[in-house]
Order: sequence, then C-alpha cells, then structure tokens
Amino acid sequence: MISDAEQLVDDWDSIREGYFPGEPDEALSRCVERLGRARAAVPRDPDVTAFFTLGLVLMSGHATWAADSAVADRTADALLAVASDPAAADLSCGHGSHPCDDGDLDMRLELFPVLLSLLGGGAEYTWDDLDEQGEDPDPESRWRCPRTVAGFARSAAEAIRGTTGP
Repeated sequence: MISDAEQLVDDWDSIREGYFPGEPDEALSRCVERLGRARAAVPRDPDVTAFFTLGLVLMSGHATWAADSAVADRTADALLAVASDPAAADLSCGHGSHPCDDGDLDMRLELFPVLLSLLGGGAEYTWDDLDEQGEDPDPESRWRCPRTVAGFARSAAEAIRGTTGP
C-alpha cells in the first residue's frame, strides 16, 4: 500500500485535466524519482512499480505539451526503461489482448484514477470497475499484467518524444 496514493492520484489527474494548483513539473520529477526507487527495490513490488509508471502515463500529456524539456526527457527515459524491462518483454502471460492494445491512450486515461487507486491500495473500487463492457472474466489480471504496464509506458514515451515505432 502506498500511504499517499489517494493524494497522488488526485494531483496527477488534476495535472492531466490542466487545473493542478501546484507545479506540474515538480510532480512529474517526484514521480520519476519514486519510480526509480521502486524499480531498484529488492524485492521489487510490481504494484508499486506499476503505480508510479502509470502515474507518469497519466501525466504524459503535460510532459508532451507543457513540461520543461529536461523534465519531459527524464519522464520519457523512465517510461522507456519500464517499457524495455526484460521482465515484461520475456513474460508469457497467456492474455489474448491487453488494455494498452487498442491504441486509444486518451480513452484509457479516463480509467487511470480507478486503476491507480486499486494499485495504490485502500480503493473504494473493484477490479470489475475497469471492465467497461462487462465481458472480461478477469480484469485484474489483464490490467496488472506487466505487458499492459509496459505497453502504456511505451505509448506515453513515444507521445512525449513525438515518435512512433516498435
């Protein structure tokens, strides 16, 4: 459980919406730092790593359009490190598809406050709240899958860098 998860989710979502009263670049930088610590932890907690990765994804619009270029570069670098992590690349998960596969990151970002609340702990939501059509027999497994996290990280990093590709 991440003790300040609720406040972070609120801050990050307000950055995405463009009404954060603080300094968005500082919030991005703090998230990059916390992601780095989460990835370096032994043992690594996949939920904590996913929480900070997807927090950066949620704020990627600011990094793309309004952040200082050095902050945007650090954000993209952190996201690309997650996207290229061998733990995700070498995973055989058995899922036919992942939430990151539909190519519409902006639509998926609407669900990120719920997702982040679940990953951070103490959420009032359930994993079924992420199943928009009510057809997914195991939404938790698909949303928590390292390939989902890596796919969202790659999409956000590409948007920040203004690139596309494999």
